[in-house]
Amino acid sequence: MTIAYLIDSLAPGGGTERVLATKVNWLVEQPDIQVVVITLSEAVQPFFPLSPKATRITLPDSASSTTGYQAALIKLLNELRPDISVAVAGKSVETLPKIDIPGKKILEFHYTKNFLVNFVRGLHRIRFRRLHILKMEWLQWRLARTARKYDLFVGLTKKDVGLWGNPANMTYVHNPLSFRSERKSTCLSKKIIAVGSWTPAKGMDQLLEAFGMLARKYPEWSVDLYGSGQEEYLLRNIIAKYGMEDQVTLNNPCKDIAEKLVEASIYAFPSRSDGFGLVITEAMECGLPTVAMDCPCGPCEILSPETGIVVPDGDIAAFRASLKRLMDNPEERISMGKAAARDVARFYPASIMPKWLELFSELCRMPAR
Repeated sequence: MTIAYLIDSLAPGGGTERVLATKVNWLVEQPDIQVVVITLSEAVQPFFPLSPKATRITLPDSASSTTGYQAALIKLLNELRPDISVAVAGKSVETLPKIDIPGKKILEFHYTKNFLVNFVRGLHRIRFRRLHILKMEWLQWRLARTARKYDLFVGLTKKDVGLWGNPANMTYVHNPLSFRSERKSTCLSKKIIAVGSWTPAKGMDQLLEAFGMLARKYPEWSVDLYGSGQEEYLLRNIIAKYGMEDQVTLNNPCKDIAEKLVEASIYAFPSRSDGFGLVITEAMECGLPTVAMDCPCGPCEILSPETGIVVPDGDIAAFRASLKRLMDNPEERISMGKAAARDVARFYPASIMPKWLELFSELCRMPAR
């Protein structure tokens, strides 16, 4: 079986690229599976390394335009004749269902249905917000129409399938954990950690607002954020508002995030919107308890009362109270962290990826739509 994955670039260090690398590196080790990863022109190496057993193909410069991309894709996929072509992100999402190529087509969706609307709602400075929301709703409607044209539409959570209205061609598979860590957190350090882009969707401002009311009472505790993005100015303003300059650190993205996770005692997940919450499973692998907003759509399908605390979406007061609870109770942190490290095995690639192989096999047996 030959599987072709289509994504604009492997250079970014985001969750989509991390998950794709994890999947590809697992698949190429399976018998009778060949994997091709097709990207647009790029001179840099992938942020997350791909196995040399995977074939990488970069489309020509002419593919930078919409018509050029479509023509290049038709030519290449008719030459490769993959059994399955998977649109992961970028131009391929709209293009793949339009073209006549061999094999079946899958849309692999790494967001939640309402991510565009949630993004606009989370913006702190925007004029004509309602008009922007209407535009996002239209784009989501168009995406829903596009998704129906695929042989299979795969989301990340059961909850998100429901948000889409349970389309006949849709299912879900959780993201596989991207690494293993022999080291686990002792949960005894007085450090909270959060990883993700500094954008409205990831809600880092909500974390800082929650911690801000605790900072003076807990001067020995600190918060480390790893990421980058458009809301750095907002985060720095909140830090200044609460006088937390000595307790909160803004750090650049880190490739070896496991090293940073095991040094912390609490993982904070303050997202307003998220397709899954891959970093929660990474924190669990490192033995951390998590405090999470119950945003759409992942936390409630990842965490249990034994492994973390999930608070109502957007409830900063509840988020603050949950942080305080774990900050005050090292025994509970340790117990939750150990439970998390055990429970996370259900997200290992060995548990998740056979579900993908089963979907691929079933799809290949189905007659053409």
